[in-house]
Amino acid sequence: MAKKSFAEQASADTTEIGFHYQYYYFLYRLLNLKSGQSVGLEVKDDVHTDLDNETQILFQLKHTVQQNATGGSIALTELDGDLWKTLRNWAKIISDDTAGRDQQAKQHEFINKTEFHLISNKSESSRNEFLRKLEAYKATALSLEDLCTHINALYEKTQDKDIKGYIGEVLTLDKNILAAFLRKIYLELNLDDLHTLIKMAIKEKMIESSKVDAVFERLDSNIRTDNYIRIKEGQKIELDFDSFYKRYRTIFSSSREPLQLGRPFAPAFPEDVFAQVFIKQLVAVSAMKIDDVERAFEYTTNKLKIVRFLDDWLQSGELVADEIADFHKDVKTKWRNAFEHWCEDCLDRDVVDKAKQLLYDLRKIEFSIASNKLNTELSNGELYHLSDERLIGWHRDWKTL
Repeated sequence: MAKKSFAEQASADTTEIGFHYQYYYFLYRLLNLKSGQSVGLEVKDDVHTDLDNETQILFQLKHTVQQNATGGSIALTELDGDLWKTLRNWAKIISDDTAGRDQQAKQHEFINKTEFHLISNKSESSRNEFLRKLEAYKATALSLEDLCTHINALYEKTQDKDIKGYIGEVLTLDKNILAAFLRKIYLELNLDDLHTLIKMAIKEKMIESSKVDAVFERLDSNIRTDNYIRIKEGQKIELDFDSFYKRYRTIFSSSREPLQLGRPFAPAFPEDVFAQVFIKQLVAVSAMKIDDVERAFEYTTNKLKIVRFLDDWLQSGELVADEIADFHKDVKTKWRNAFEHWCEDCLDRDVVDKAKQLLYDLRKIEFSIASNKLNTELSNGELYHLSDERLIGWHRDWKTL
């Protein structure tokens, strides 16, 4: 292997990718937040998650650009500096007297509410005897004494002063504290493609596959900018579920495909279109004539079309039931406000004129559903549909007609 130049050795590339690895894991954890939880970046650890049951997860992120003979990331060995530096860091956090954990009782309390996760793109190695023994210990298939014997052997074996120092500091923990700590250690290796994980988490939030990349780019850009501002203002980078939802939810909602309003539609008309309630209501206020067949079929088509489209959008997942319910509610509210203005207290001689004015005003409105504006045809169809269901009317006494 060619010797690297001084400039190459001094390059910040490897440090920079480590920062990106840490940030993108933070973003991944954000996307997996549940109500009552929060995620922090470089607050309690590289990344941390506070759960809603008063427990926390500390994440140490270790990224390597070193490759093995096959081009993959090198394996995590049992005398890996990243491994033992991470365990040393956690040992120091556990026994941090500045945080009031100089007594064993406080250290036990901290460990009981904490999980310690090492995340790395390094690969697993079948020759990592320490990790094998650690898992055996956690499964109660190996005693603490046997595990500590192996750790001491590693201490004696290594010639690296830094690694020897890391192992030594881990072993300075009280035996009972060390026993509890080792049971709470978890490793996730081979975690290299964080972008794919993030995009999968975005897709799982019901985002169309064709929109995932756009959501990722907008989310990435906005969170990076907000993080920069927080750091500049001396604030911690920590977000709870409610803050994340409030701040970034529009990125997800704006990615939804607009409803297709011009899809083909072939109505199945009732046997007697003039027998429909909404037609009778229109005739009652002279909004159409009893023998106007062309207009009766036109209005019926409008009514049938909105009913069919709403059902199609629901079945295809383009809308959900509460969005449709909110749509009906909004239209009824707009009707009620206009009805109270025009019809509620009108005189007997003005009943028809006021009803026609009410109908005229409402027919001009293009209603919206889930941020989609409907055209006039569908908006009018919704009015006829609600009228046909006896939920709204035009005549002052429409309920008793």
